[in-house]
Amino acid sequence: VFVDDPANPRTAFAFSPEGCYLAGNPDNDTFNRALNEAIYAGKAFDEVNALFFVCHPERWQERLRVVLDPRLPIEMTRHHYVCRELKTEWRVDVPDGFTVHRVDEPLLGRPRLRIPDHVTGWMKVNWGSIAAFLQRGFGCVTIHDWEVVSWSLADCVSGDACEIGIRTLPAYRRRGLATITAAAAVDHALSNGFSMVGWHCPADNLGSIGTAERVGFEKERDYTMYYVFLDEAEHLA
Repeated sequence: VFVDDPANPRTAFAFSPEGCYLAGNPDNDTFNRALNEAIYAGKAFDEVNALFFVCHPERWQERLRVVLDPRLPIEMTRHHYVCRELKTEWRVDVPDGFTVHRVDEPLLGRPRLRIPDHVTGWMKVNWGSIAAFLQRGFGCVTIHDWEVVSWSLADCVSGDACEIGIRTLPAYRRRGLATITAAAAVDHALSNGFSMVGWHCPADNLGSIGTAERVGFEKERDYTMYYVFLDEAEHLA
């Protein structure tokens, strides 16, 4: 976290696996230029290909031109959904030959099970390590023929609220597996002390929107995210 004055942090920047957050006074030019230098000249983002920003207030949009110079921020409209109650009986929809499992240490240790790198990568990036995910996170996977073909994992947890995501192998899409797997993850969350499960997606991702609504998510709000590709910015700097 970078702040202009630790004793009175009217402007703040936070970097997390879920994105970057800018809040407070957007007119602090000293702060904005210092953040620009940290992004392009520092070492904090050496292994990051792109940065995604959510800002409050929206006047930050104008100042992002300074923060992200020489690149211009790209705007993306996104939806935030919330689920407090399932709308599907996912267990009866599991196709023959497929099984749904909670992610735990025995599952990850199955010698014959093929687990996509994205699954463990998700745990490491968002939680710092697989061990940390198993301790504080949760998730469910759908398995077919000894391969994890769909997975829904917790992105983050805060008190009794959490956020999840979903991914399905291309060859297994359009079979309802994303809905089943995500519903299983939500079911686990709501049965284990969470009162609310969140879901984010771009406004034009009709597949993600449809999956969320079939599970029982309801749109809570729209918001704007801004992003920039750091590798292109570096070449133009």
